Amino acid sequence: MRTTKLMGTVSMILIVLFVFLPLQASEKIQIRIWTDKNEYLVREPIIVNYSIKNISDKIIKMTFLDSPFQFKITDQNGITYPSIGSILVGIPYRDSLIPTEEYKNSANITDGYAMINAGEYTCYFENPQGPKDYISPGGRSNIIRVKVKEPTGEEKKALDMFLDAGTVETNEEESPRRCPKRGEAEFLKYQALVRQYPNSVYAPLALREAIWIYFYSKDLNKRRKIIPMSIKLIEDYPDFSDFVATFTELVGTYEILKDKEGAIQTMKELIEKYPNTRISERAEYWLEKIEKWEFK
Repeated sequence: MRTTKLMGTVSMILIVLFVFLPLQASEKIQIRIWTDKNEYLVREPIIVNYSIKNISDKIIKMTFLDSPFQFKITDQNGITYPSIGSILVGIPYRDSLIPTEEYKNSANITDGYAMINAGEYTCYFENPQGPKDYISPGGRSNIIRVKVKEPTGEEKKALDMFLDAGTVETNEEESPRRCPKRGEAEFLKYQALVRQYPNSVYAPLALREAIWIYFYSKDLNKRRKIIPMSIKLIEDYPDFSDFVATFTELVGTYEILKDKEGAIQTMKELIEKYPNTRISERAEYWLEKIEKWEFK
């Protein structure tokens, strides 16, 4: 079951306090974590940026696919919050860092670790020691501390609508990537939230949830319904954390629908409406692939 059902009805504001303690890195890698702002609302993605730098004089082998699962999160009562995903096992160390090279990425710890209760949290990144010194060397990052509080006013009302939409049950078929019994009624409720509270932090999240309802539908007419939702998410919320993924999934939907003409038209319209922006840059990237009908 997706995170929507796991979160329950708790409503909070997340205030991130930065505490950059001395790095506890190995002699081979240096790890840092940070966020771009210091206040969040519950369900608003807390994006933790991280970097892993090779500070040794040899090539280091790693697997960066594991990285989003390497955060260690504990609340004020000593309760730990493990990743709700699984650390990949049995895969080769296919990535590498040459001396002084740095790998950077980010992870959504709100969804990835189901941080749903009010309180105070500590968070750091720890890379486990691999089989050899230069194969996934162990190391720890600095620590950030997080406070969680309740929202008020319109954001509280928007959150209530968001949670209510997640409780709707219909007779729709189950999908492996979403909760069972989610369908048109829920799809419409998420859109109602966006219309009523377009400036809420929950508006892009509601669009995201609406997209997932039909993303794996075998009914292509239903699947086509996510195209305007994806375009709205891209146009109205270009700073949303899943911006790049939304573009990828929009193009993937056109591919499944075999609608090359529609895909080209959408990308051209985005380029024309938003020149010299993040939107046009991504649309130009995909337009080249769409025109060749090659997506890898």
